[in-house]
Parts: sequence; structure tokens; C-alpha cells
Amino acid sequence: MRSQRVALALAAFVLAAAAQIRPDEPVTVTVTNDNTGSALLTVRNLGKSDLTGFLYLYTLYRDPAGPANFAATGYYDSLTDPQFARPIPAGQEVTLPYRIGGNGYFAKVAVGAGVFADGSTFGERVTVQHILDRRNFMLVSLKKSISELQQASADKLTREQIVNNFTRELNEEASLGLDPEMTNSIQMVRGQVIAMMRNSRMADGNPIPVQQTIDQLLQDFGKRRDLLVKAKPAHE
Repeated sequence: MRSQRVALALAAFVLAAAAQIRPDEPVTVTVTNDNTGSALLTVRNLGKSDLTGFLYLYTLYRDPAGPANFAATGYYDSLTDPQFARPIPAGQEVTLPYRIGGNGYFAKVAVGAGVFADGSTFGERVTVQHILDRRNFMLVSLKKSISELQQASADKLTREQIVNNFTRELNEEASLGLDPEMTNSIQMVRGQVIAMMRNSRMADGNPIPVQQTIDQLLQDFGKRRDLLVKAKPAHE
């Protein structure tokens, strides 16, 4: 029952936002639906600084003129998902690298909040906070894995020991009933460690030495941690 109320509230928000876009709106979204209902989202930054991350809300419809069948929140954030998200420079746009809807569903979308590189934000404060909370979860996850990788290096653990340790911790943390975004952050970071330890290869096909893999991970995680630490909004 609660999920239905949330879905209806999101649907109402999206419809209201789509109907009330103002000329001074700092971020706009264009939805391009193909004949199956699958939607590509193109987001344009009309602000004065790079848009580093935003939250969008979407609703799915069987009939575009009928009631909403489903509503959810999505994120595009260069600080938490650098594998596929990049900052959007002022005056430019990006088409998100995934589709929404399809299988007979049509999508309606609105950008609910965003954070710019200069620390400014837009959107309701509680909605902006969802982006900031997600960044904090990623920061905690990165710091934890950095510490554990440093300890693994000091203890000279083998590749198999590191994979086993990170897999065990991932499974334990996933079962704790944490905030879903916190769990997602943990899985992303620990999953990257596990994947690199298992799959990184040199040109001759042999595994990259364990310490070299640790160093690469520490360098990547350290840069991401530092960017998150610096990216505090101006009102914080």
C-alpha cells in the first residue's frame, strides 16, 4: 500500500513538473520515445557551471493519456557512477546511456534536483539531499575498501585471499538491511575489487601482479574519494 502511495506521489510530481517548466529552469530533459515506448533521455545543462549529478523521476504508462502504472527515481551522477556518468558542461547536453520503458510502456520524465560543480544546487532541499546521501554512502564505501586494500597490501595477502575477504564482506553487508543506496554503493565498490582481482590481465594473458592491482585500485578509489570530499554544496 505504501509503495502505491509513493508511486502515485511521484507520478503527480512528474506530471506537475513537466507541465510547469519555466524558461529559467537550470536543467531540462527531452524524452524521445520510439514506437515500442522505449525512451531515450537527453538532459541539457542551462546553468553556469558543470552539472555533476542529478536526480530524475519517471513514470511509465501503458496508455500515454491514461493513469500511471509505475513510478521510480533514477540518478545520473559523475561522482558516484564515473563508469558511465560524466559532468555535463554548462550549455551542453548529454543523452543518458540507457533506456527507460519499452515492452509497451511509455515514459514521462522530470529532473527533480541537481548539484553543480560550483556547489550550487536546484530542486527541493529534501530532493537534493537524496543526491548528497547517495554520495555520502559512496564515500563511506570507498574509504572502507581503501582501508582494507591497504591492510591486504601490508599483510601480503594472495589474490584468492583478497577475493574471498571482499566477497564475504560484500555478502555480510548485503544482508544487514541497510539503506538500498548504501547497499548498492558497497556492492559497486567491492564488486570492482573482486572483478579486477579475478580478471585483470597483462598483454601476455597472465594475471597482473597482486600489488600492482592493489595500487591501481587505491589510485582510482583515492581520486574518487577526494572528489567526493571536495564536492560539498555551498549551503552545507
